[in-house]
Amino acid sequence: MPVALQVLLTSILSLPFSALDAWNAVATARLAARMKVVTDAGDPASMAELAKRYPDPPPGRNAAEHLNAAFKLMEAREEKDGPPRAHLPVVADGQLPAPNDPLPRPMLAAIQAYLKDNAEILDLLHKAAERQECKFDLDFTKGMGMLLPHLARLRHATRLLALEAMERIEAGKADDAGESLIAALRMGEALRREPILVSTLVRIACNSLAVAQAERWASRTKPSPAALERLEAALAAAADPKLIEGAMVGERCFGIDIYQTYILKPNRAEMLRNLGAAEVPFPLAVNLIPNAYFKMDMCYYLDVMNAYVAVARRSYPQNYLDRNRALEAIPARLAERYFIAGMILPALGRTFVSAQNHMARCESARVALAALRYKAKHGRLPADLAALVPGFLKAVPLDPFDGKPLRYKAGEAGLTVYALGENGKDDGGLTQPPPEGKPPDIGFRLRWPKAEF
Repeated sequence: MPVALQVLLTSILSLPFSALDAWNAVATARLAARMKVVTDAGDPASMAELAKRYPDPPPGRNAAEHLNAAFKLMEAREEKDGPPRAHLPVVADGQLPAPNDPLPRPMLAAIQAYLKDNAEILDLLHKAAERQECKFDLDFTKGMGMLLPHLARLRHATRLLALEAMERIEAGKADDAGESLIAALRMGEALRREPILVSTLVRIACNSLAVAQAERWASRTKPSPAALERLEAALAAAADPKLIEGAMVGERCFGIDIYQTYILKPNRAEMLRNLGAAEVPFPLAVNLIPNAYFKMDMCYYLDVMNAYVAVARRSYPQNYLDRNRALEAIPARLAERYFIAGMILPALGRTFVSAQNHMARCESARVALAALRYKAKHGRLPADLAALVPGFLKAVPLDPFDGKPLRYKAGEAGLTVYALGENGKDDGGLTQPPPEGKPPDIGFRLRWPKAEF
């Protein structure tokens, strides 16, 4: 065969491989550029680096020591007694009356019995609440396989403290009930340093439960100004304007680990099954897909996560107001092109909304309690929230949904401090959810005339 023909045939046969090599080279370069964005910001890019962001507290200051002891007692009690009694509120399916109404006698008796059974656990929870730092023993080397059993336990601990607050409210022990609510908030704040998205969502859920019972506390009792101020301080700590940033940075690390550990491997179909994909269609075809495709898939994932991290780092409340514009520079069509990113990208927009609701609840509660302190001093409610500055607040907090000061309504029926809510409209302080759906406004409502401040 002539040499020229041999060269021609070799060139033709090698064209597909040359194209794949070129594609892989381009994908590798683009992926390196995305990873450089992460490292140039000083952010962790591996699970080992993420673990370093979660250091041990000094000896004797870790609330997890008391919490873990409480969790062991919870497990032992569950094995002995089974699930909580069905008619109990919060921990089971018992329905609470309106916040300004007393608890039914049978419900109160059941709560008192349940609290007596869990007295040792409650004592440990209060001891944990006195410590300002917390770190649980997490194995970051497991990546997405990391076990997080403490999350469910913390939610139960918050419910238990909420029941204690209810019992103390009914007994007229206003200031003691306030301490129970502070401890309940601290259960959520035990997750403050945990750089994991699901931990942040549990933190939000725990704090939401505590705020809901604070409405009952302030509507049913007459706490002292000092007790009001203590709970305000706990609410201010919970209203963390950077709440979402650490969650986004941590979630991005988990995603990077998924690609590097499971996806960019020759046997990726098997690795996908290990990841939790119940069925991998055409596993042989998945394994034959060039690595360049999955590198481009990872590029898209990092584009989305980097955009959300950048938004989360903006000053409050702009970090929430800009959430809908986070992906403006990323073509929407790419979401359908890359199936791994579609599998592992969380509903980030909804996560931001959850954080907005959290900020609105905590800040509204804090301002409402400051208004009660104003009434205790002046004998009347403030005409507007500006009257609380600077004697009771440094400034009126901003609505995380529109960036304006929180709204305020007061009258014979009580007072409400609120934010607009997800619909972006002022619905006049309607903070109670309809029979089906979500409350149009997010805030904190006190009912008269039960509490006579």
